Amino acid sequence: MLSYRKLAMRVLGRPLHTEGIDSPRPASQRAAAFILTAAMLTTLAAPAFADIWHIENGDITISAGESGNNVTQNNNTTYGDTNTIITNQNKDTASSHTVTIEAKDKDDKVEVTLKDVNIDTSSRNKAAVSVTGEGDTNIKLDGDNALKSDIYRSGIYGSGSGSLTISGGENDSLTAQGGSGANGISSSGSLTISGGTVTANGDDGGRGISSNGGVTISGGSTVTANGGSGTISGGDGICSSGGVTISGGSTVTANGGNGGSLVGGDGIRSGGVVTISGNTVNAAGGYGGKVGGYGICSFDRVAISGGTVEAAGGNGSTGGGSGIYSSVIDLSGSLELTAKAGSPTGKALLQNGRELDLDTIKDKLGPGAKVTATDANGDSKQVSIPRPVEPEEPVIPEESSSSSDGGSATPSAPVSPLPGLTVTDKDGQRISYTSTQSGNTLTVCVGRFTASFRISLAALRQLRAEGIETIAFQTILCSTTLSVDELLAMGGEDAEAVLTHRLTDSSLTVG
Repeated sequence: MLSYRKLAMRVLGRPLHTEGIDSPRPASQRAAAFILTAAMLTTLAAPAFADIWHIENGDITISAGESGNNVTQNNNTTYGDTNTIITNQNKDTASSHTVTIEAKDKDDKVEVTLKDVNIDTSSRNKAAVSVTGEGDTNIKLDGDNALKSDIYRSGIYGSGSGSLTISGGENDSLTAQGGSGANGISSSGSLTISGGTVTANGDDGGRGISSNGGVTISGGSTVTANGGSGTISGGDGICSSGGVTISGGSTVTANGGNGGSLVGGDGIRSGGVVTISGNTVNAAGGYGGKVGGYGICSFDRVAISGGTVEAAGGNGSTGGGSGIYSSVIDLSGSLELTAKAGSPTGKALLQNGRELDLDTIKDKLGPGAKVTATDANGDSKQVSIPRPVEPEEPVIPEESSSSSDGGSATPSAPVSPLPGLTVTDKDGQRISYTSTQSGNTLTVCVGRFTASFRISLAALRQLRAEGIETIAFQTILCSTTLSVDELLAMGGEDAEAVLTHRLTDSSLTVG
């Protein structure tokens, strides 16, 4: 190999000598050789920063480099690209060239932007985008992107064990279409979709989204995953060997494909926990020639703690799919869940082999929660928790009512706000209440799930002097009755009694 010095001499027209001692050169030649050598060293050492790579110009391979991405197209490699953007010169015409992303080692990180990309490799027996290696890959979306692959090839095919992230903004989108028998998006490692609108379509029994790791959908994403209908079985909408987590205000639609001779695909199917919190999710099992698919299926646990969720089992000729199937179904918070069984034998909420009893979940539901379960015959059961409505003014009850034995009961009279008595919400802010007196009992009512009744012992003594012997505090889910004499015996002159209700629980402190 020539040294930079010899190369500079050759460029300057000076003959090379491999033996002996060169005769002295003029100072001008020495200066020119030095300048040329320095320029060459500078040029060779500087990293390149490519602007845009056009997919029509050939297949593109991106790998992790020491100071950025190494990008190869047509056997030419650019090193140190810190902003790799791939696009089409004409996004209305699909290119048949491919994108391969290599994050070979565990610590490698490769980030690539797809900007209005349109790729169709259905004529090449290849995937439109392939991801390999043990490292982490982030595909950023810019504009509208479309990927379509050949038979048995996913639209995005991740064959490595590293993580794959697809991210985008509100106006960015991706449609990934698998070839016949293939998935829309598949990853051998974990898969995260964060932001943007992503549609993944399997074909001929292929899954919409498939991952051997966990699937996480967050960041306000809008995701539609459609399993492909197959002549034997339908593909799942979303399938994960690990868990499926949907959070961050995302909207997810997952549809299982129809199965011709056997089973329909599941809307969401997971070997791990399915967690949904505060999102909009619609999961539907596909029709099965024999058995319909599940709306949501987990071989671990399904936990829904908020949001609006619809889960429908698919119909079948001999067996229907369940709306939700798992060994544990954990429903809590202010969720709205509609679960529907598939005909003829499906269950709406199949927990550990039995239909979930809705009465057992009431205590875990929050304000505004509503759970509706519809069986295979179309009959529905529902449990709901009303949202509290704070009265603007005290409600004045009827002056009298009839007792059960036909006699006249002691009338209840409204009581004006009492000095020394307040009711506060969960944040400690004063709220209005309704108080009535019936005989020697004072009843204080408030339309909240969580509230605290506060009264000074000095005020209690005044009430006792006026003939009040017991005080009842009532919230939406809890009622407590206290003896005034017992309260007075628990504290001194300046003490305060605080009775707190939290859903169905109550606690009392005096001090």
